Amino acid sequence: MSLGVFTAALSDRYRIERELGQGGMATVYLAHDIKHDRRVAVKVLRDDLAAEIGAERFLAEIRTTANLQHPHILPLHDSGAVDGVLYYVMPFIDGETLRDRIAREGKLSIADALAITREVADALDCAHRAGVIHRDIKPENILLSQGHAIVADFGIARAAAETTGPRLTQVGQTIGTPAYLSPEQVTDEPLDARSDLYSLGCVLYECLTGELPFKGSAMAMLAQRVTSPPPSARSKRNEIPAALDAVLLTAMTTKAANRPTSCGEWARALATSASGETVATRRGIVVLPFANHSPDPENEYFSDGLTEELISDLAGIKSLQVISRTSAMQLKGTTKDVRTIGRELGVRYVLEGSVRRAGSSLRITAQLIDAATDAQVWGDKYGGTIDDVFEVQERVSREIVKALGVTLTSDEDRRLAHRSIANVRAFELFLQARQAMQRYQLDRGNALLDQAIALEGEVPVLRALRAYGWFALVRMGEKRDDPLSRVEAEARALIAKAPDAPYGYALQGFAAYERGELAAAVRAFKAAEALDPNDADVLFQMGISFQAAGRAKQAAAVSERLMARDPLSPFAELLVGATCWFTGQGAEGIEPIRRGIALEPESVIAHWALGYNYAMAGMFAEAAAEADWMQQRAPQLPYTAQLRALVAAIEGRKEEALTWLRQVDWTALDAHHTFHLSESFAMAGDTTRALELFERAVENGFYPHDFFAVHCPFLAPLRGSREFERIAARAAERMREFEV
Repeated sequence: MSLGVFTAALSDRYRIERELGQGGMATVYLAHDIKHDRRVAVKVLRDDLAAEIGAERFLAEIRTTANLQHPHILPLHDSGAVDGVLYYVMPFIDGETLRDRIAREGKLSIADALAITREVADALDCAHRAGVIHRDIKPENILLSQGHAIVADFGIARAAAETTGPRLTQVGQTIGTPAYLSPEQVTDEPLDARSDLYSLGCVLYECLTGELPFKGSAMAMLAQRVTSPPPSARSKRNEIPAALDAVLLTAMTTKAANRPTSCGEWARALATSASGETVATRRGIVVLPFANHSPDPENEYFSDGLTEELISDLAGIKSLQVISRTSAMQLKGTTKDVRTIGRELGVRYVLEGSVRRAGSSLRITAQLIDAATDAQVWGDKYGGTIDDVFEVQERVSREIVKALGVTLTSDEDRRLAHRSIANVRAFELFLQARQAMQRYQLDRGNALLDQAIALEGEVPVLRALRAYGWFALVRMGEKRDDPLSRVEAEARALIAKAPDAPYGYALQGFAAYERGELAAAVRAFKAAEALDPNDADVLFQMGISFQAAGRAKQAAAVSERLMARDPLSPFAELLVGATCWFTGQGAEGIEPIRRGIALEPESVIAHWALGYNYAMAGMFAEAAAEADWMQQRAPQLPYTAQLRALVAAIEGRKEEALTWLRQVDWTALDAHHTFHLSESFAMAGDTTRALELFERAVENGFYPHDFFAVHCPFLAPLRGSREFERIAARAAERMREFEV
């Protein structure tokens, strides 16, 4: 069919204006979408390829890719077949391709190359989870628009490959471009996500060096990637950190089995690789949960407790990077091999072990493994009684330090020898109480703490755990006996009694945040982080304090530190996702929050955040589904009523929304929660109550002015009113006053 006939056939929907370019599989035209009055790109498959694929298979593939929803994936508007001509329609992106930018600049800055690559990796990760492999990742298929990357051409690569075979004899006929093809594409093996990862690694190599990883003719490049190891980007550009070069090489290894299992995993490794330390030499370590081999399964608290104590011991050594407790515990009972664990967490060493306790007898085994080589670095077995547990704990920590060649400072040596609880029975009770507190079994935890204190006395670690229980009451909305004041008093006492311990400062930060004293909260959290860099709760709370103060850049920096130290924590992903809200990139927050839910499927706050994010992105059916989930799992939670009201109001059911909101006692809520209720009231049409709560939130410690003024879609009914402008101005004033 001629272009003129094709143009005439589509004239009622699209007006073809000019050709934009040609590729190996299709020609792209700029067109005007008549119905929606917008510019679009129409991609028309080559006649021979269209004939081989067939309309039925083509449209089936298009339906699959049309369901991909991600901020860095170019969506599909339309598709069809006209007398054998197959086409699909995409938005027209008024920008440039990554190929254009590389041609113009030669090589990109490391920061820009990583930013683009991580966005593409996130898009691919989304597609791979939906079962879609791109098969043709290259700079030409990565569009750059308004500072962000958009992956194009998910359309018909699978159908083309499965219909026509590999077809590697001519560059223009290859399904995939020779310079970026994975080895398994060359050898016509089954493909999975790791094939796209290989191609993306080649793209990052070119962005960093300005050169292709393999050179020569098309056939020469294909042969090299099967027979030769991947080249080092650092050998071409000395300023590339060794750690970044090492992570890049993991994506470009010849065997797919030796690559990271997902683009998301690899992107997280990239995020922690640019500091200048090589993954192969950095002394990063994860302590896997020690297995409970005791006859009594109830002794699991003891094996878990020993794991946490070892993490705490090692985290106090500044030359070690220790993965935090939350991520370590996510690996409990894992079947992953140590190589995979090391890659996923970005660490070199894995400590694993077991505990067998029978009565007073105790047997502990431990071994330190080099994740890069799967070789044992050190291992030992310890036998004795429960009274020997402190000695064994210290010996294991010191043996690890010795095996890694770490030289302790005098302060670090003293800390390893110090035991915060001297009485072994009190230590056992403490471990049981901590486990109960983590499960919000507060009554049981307090009873166990009382027993431990009776044996050990009012030592700081026991007092701190009791105060954390009081803070849990604050989070649960308990107002009797003013638990927050008790937390504040105990924080001051702990700082006075143990100024070198993090407990008091962390509690002080939690209390200050609840009071809306954000600058004081951040200062306290920084003091706690300096004493214990591994406390993920402190980092998370510091991040949301920066968010509430309108300091999105600082919040993003904290989220990166948290992700590096606690990469498997659902709250690390939640912080990353929520930070996007405050910079007007709300849609980009969806995937991190989804990943957080995958790590902890029953997290109520994560499901709320995802529902809120869906609503922000205009995905109202998905937001409603999250609100339904909240209603089933946590019907009494104020966040549930807030989200249900927001969804109902957006869908026009304003009276229903107000009915949900009237169930909430907002007088007991903190500033963050008060603000979100304000949004729901605004969307439901009660602007008087919305403004009242909005002002209350600002005065009580939630004042991100730019989010209010520009980015938040749910304040639209209030903007422009005199009252809104007055409250927003007060938020701007509070932001200026924020100093840490």
